[in-house]
Amino acid sequence: MSVGQRKNFSVFSLVFGIFFLTINCSGVPSDSFQFCDNFNEPLDCTEPKTEKDIVYLDKSLFKKENPTYEDFGNFLYFTARETPGFRLVLAKPYNGFEKQSFRSGYAAYLKYGDSTERMEGNLFQNKVVVSFHYLGALLKEEFRHKGMDKSPFQLETLGPIDLEYKVVAPGMETVTKQRTVELKWK
Repeated sequence: MSVGQRKNFSVFSLVFGIFFLTINCSGVPSDSFQFCDNFNEPLDCTEPKTEKDIVYLDKSLFKKENPTYEDFGNFLYFTARETPGFRLVLAKPYNGFEKQSFRSGYAAYLKYGDSTERMEGNLFQNKVVVSFHYLGALLKEEFRHKGMDKSPFQLETLGPIDLEYKVVAPGMETVTKQRTVELKWK
Protein backbone atom coordinates (compact mmCIF):
# COMPACT_ATOMS: atom_id res chain seq x y z
CA MET A 1 0.00 0.00 0.00
CA SER A 2 1.42 3.36 -0.98
CA VAL A 3 1.70 6.33 1.39
CA GLY A 4 -1.28 8.03 -0.33
CA GLN A 5 -3.38 4.88 -0.05
CA ARG A 6 -2.47 4.51 3.65
CA LYS A 7 -3.42 8.16 4.24
CA ASN A 8 -6.78 7.68 2.48
CA PHE A 9 -7.31 4.41 4.35
CA SER A 10 -6.55 6.15 7.67
CA VAL A 11 -9.03 8.94 6.90
CA PHE A 12 -11.62 6.33 5.91
CA SER A 13 -10.95 4.38 9.11
CA LEU A 14 -11.31 7.52 11.21
CA VAL A 15 -14.56 8.54 9.51
CA PHE A 16 -15.95 4.99 9.75
CA GLY A 17 -14.91 4.78 13.41
CA ILE A 18 -16.66 8.05 14.26
CA PHE A 19 -19.77 6.88 12.37
CA PHE A 20 -19.70 3.50 14.13
CA LEU A 21 -19.43 5.16 17.55
CA THR A 22 -22.56 7.21 16.87
CA ILE A 23 -24.70 4.09 16.45
CA ASN A 24 -25.39 1.25 18.79
CA CYS A 25 -24.84 -2.42 17.97
CA SER A 26 -28.17 -2.74 16.18
CA GLY A 27 -27.20 -0.20 13.53
CA VAL A 28 -29.89 2.20 14.74
CA PRO A 29 -28.80 5.62 16.03
CA SER A 30 -28.54 5.33 19.79
CA ASP A 31 -30.96 8.20 20.40
CA SER A 32 -33.55 6.94 17.91
CA PHE A 33 -35.79 5.11 20.42
CA GLN A 34 -38.03 7.38 22.49
CA PHE A 35 -40.71 6.32 24.96
CA CYS A 36 -43.80 8.25 23.95
CA ASP A 37 -47.48 7.79 24.73
CA ASN A 38 -48.98 10.18 22.17
CA PHE A 39 -48.10 11.47 18.69
CA ASN A 40 -49.29 14.08 16.23
CA GLU A 41 -49.90 13.51 12.51
CA PRO A 42 -46.26 13.98 11.38
CA LEU A 43 -45.41 11.39 14.11
CA ASP A 44 -43.67 13.83 16.43
CA CYS A 45 -43.88 12.87 20.08
CA THR A 46 -46.43 15.01 21.95
CA GLU A 47 -46.29 13.08 25.24
CA PRO A 48 -42.69 12.01 25.93
CA LYS A 49 -42.06 9.51 28.70
CA THR A 50 -39.03 8.19 30.54
CA GLU A 51 -37.85 4.80 31.77
CA LYS A 52 -39.70 5.43 35.03
CA ASP A 53 -42.96 7.38 35.13
CA ILE A 54 -45.88 8.05 37.41
CA VAL A 55 -49.23 8.31 35.65
CA TYR A 56 -52.02 10.07 37.54
CA LEU A 57 -55.53 8.80 36.89
CA ASP A 58 -58.73 10.71 37.63
CA LYS A 59 -60.46 8.59 40.29
CA SER A 60 -63.76 10.44 39.77
CA LEU A 61 -63.99 8.82 36.30
CA PHE A 62 -63.71 5.28 37.74
CA LYS A 63 -67.37 4.93 38.71
CA LYS A 64 -67.68 1.17 39.15
CA GLU A 65 -69.10 -0.04 42.49
CA ASN A 66 -66.96 -2.76 44.08
CA PRO A 67 -64.58 -2.86 41.11
CA THR A 68 -62.56 -5.90 40.11
CA TYR A 69 -59.16 -5.98 38.43
CA GLU A 70 -60.98 -6.62 35.14
CA ASP A 71 -63.08 -3.49 35.72
CA PHE A 72 -59.89 -1.51 36.25
CA GLY A 73 -58.42 -2.87 33.01
CA ASN A 74 -61.59 -1.75 31.21
CA PHE A 75 -61.29 1.69 32.83
CA LEU A 76 -57.69 2.01 31.58
CA TYR A 77 -58.73 0.92 28.10
CA PHE A 78 -62.01 2.77 27.55
CA THR A 79 -61.87 5.80 29.86
CA ALA A 80 -58.28 6.68 30.80
CA ARG A 81 -57.05 5.38 27.42
CA GLU A 82 -53.49 4.84 28.66
CA THR A 83 -51.37 3.86 25.66
CA PRO A 84 -47.70 3.10 26.33
CA GLY A 85 -45.77 3.56 23.14
CA PHE A 86 -42.55 4.62 21.47
CA ARG A 87 -41.16 6.53 18.52
CA LEU A 88 -38.35 4.97 16.51
CA VAL A 89 -36.27 6.93 14.00
CA LEU A 90 -34.65 4.57 11.53
CA ALA A 91 -31.03 4.83 10.42
CA LYS A 92 -32.14 5.07 6.78
CA PRO A 93 -35.45 5.70 5.09
CA TYR A 94 -37.41 2.75 3.81
CA ASN A 95 -39.20 3.34 0.54
CA GLY A 96 -40.04 1.69 -2.76
CA PHE A 97 -40.03 -2.10 -2.63
CA GLU A 98 -38.34 -2.02 0.79
CA LYS A 99 -41.37 -0.23 2.23
CA GLN A 100 -43.76 -3.15 1.77
CA SER A 101 -41.19 -5.64 3.04
CA PHE A 102 -40.43 -3.48 6.08
CA ARG A 103 -44.08 -3.02 7.00
CA SER A 104 -44.97 -6.68 6.55
CA GLY A 105 -41.97 -7.82 8.62
CA TYR A 106 -42.36 -5.20 11.36
CA ALA A 107 -43.70 -6.20 14.77
CA ALA A 108 -43.67 -4.49 18.15
CA TYR A 109 -44.57 -6.23 21.39
CA LEU A 110 -45.37 -5.07 24.90
CA LYS A 111 -44.84 -7.44 27.81
CA TYR A 112 -46.01 -7.28 31.42
CA GLY A 113 -45.39 -10.25 33.71
CA ASP A 114 -46.19 -13.42 31.77
CA SER A 115 -48.35 -11.62 29.19
CA THR A 116 -47.02 -10.42 25.86
CA GLU A 117 -49.19 -8.72 23.27
CA ARG A 118 -48.42 -7.43 19.82
CA MET A 119 -48.76 -3.65 19.91
CA GLU A 120 -52.07 -2.60 18.42
CA GLY A 121 -51.13 0.70 16.80
CA ASN A 122 -48.32 1.06 14.27
CA LEU A 123 -47.82 4.13 12.10
CA PHE A 124 -45.11 4.47 9.46
CA GLN A 125 -43.47 7.40 7.73
CA ASN A 126 -40.30 7.52 5.65
CA LYS A 127 -37.81 7.20 8.53
CA VAL A 128 -40.12 7.12 11.53
CA VAL A 129 -42.20 4.37 13.11
CA VAL A 130 -44.46 4.78 16.12
CA SER A 131 -46.16 1.96 17.98
CA PHE A 132 -48.53 1.95 20.94
CA HIS A 133 -50.76 -0.44 22.86
CA TYR A 134 -53.61 -0.10 25.32
CA LEU A 135 -52.30 -0.69 28.83
CA GLY A 136 -55.75 -1.86 29.99
CA ALA A 137 -55.77 -4.72 27.46
CA LEU A 138 -52.33 -5.92 28.57
CA LEU A 139 -53.14 -5.68 32.28
CA LYS A 140 -56.44 -7.53 31.84
CA GLU A 141 -54.58 -10.38 30.12
CA GLU A 142 -52.07 -10.59 32.97
CA PHE A 143 -54.86 -10.42 35.58
CA ARG A 144 -56.50 -13.40 33.83
CA HIS A 145 -53.19 -15.32 33.79
CA LYS A 146 -52.84 -14.77 37.54
CA GLY A 147 -56.50 -15.66 38.22
CA MET A 148 -57.15 -12.30 39.87
CA ASP A 149 -59.35 -10.65 37.22
CA LYS A 150 -62.52 -11.12 39.33
CA SER A 151 -60.85 -10.15 42.63
CA PRO A 152 -61.65 -6.82 44.33
CA PHE A 153 -59.40 -4.08 42.96
CA GLN A 154 -57.28 -1.62 44.93
CA LEU A 155 -54.79 0.52 43.04
CA GLU A 156 -52.37 0.54 45.97
CA THR A 157 -51.84 -3.25 45.66
CA LEU A 158 -50.94 -3.05 41.97
CA GLY A 159 -47.48 -1.56 42.53
CA PRO A 160 -45.03 -0.58 39.77
CA ILE A 161 -45.79 -2.01 36.33
CA ASP A 162 -42.60 -3.24 34.66
CA LEU A 163 -43.03 -3.16 30.90
CA GLU A 164 -40.77 -4.59 28.22
CA TYR A 165 -40.91 -3.19 24.70
CA LYS A 166 -39.60 -5.33 21.85
CA VAL A 167 -39.26 -4.28 18.21
CA VAL A 168 -38.56 -6.75 15.41
CA ALA A 169 -38.04 -5.34 11.92
CA PRO A 170 -36.31 -6.40 8.70
CA GLY A 171 -32.78 -5.12 8.33
CA MET A 172 -32.21 -4.30 11.97
CA GLU A 173 -31.41 -6.16 15.14
CA THR A 174 -34.17 -6.60 17.70
CA VAL A 175 -34.61 -3.60 20.01
CA THR A 176 -35.61 -4.32 23.61
CA LYS A 177 -36.28 -1.58 26.18
CA GLN A 178 -37.56 -1.56 29.77
CA ARG A 179 -39.91 0.94 31.35
CA THR A 180 -41.62 1.13 34.75
CA VAL A 181 -44.98 2.83 35.12
CA GLU A 182 -46.64 3.54 38.44
CA LEU A 183 -50.35 4.37 38.45
CA LYS A 184 -51.73 6.71 41.12
CA TRP A 185 -55.03 8.44 41.74
CA LYS A 186 -55.09 12.23 41.53
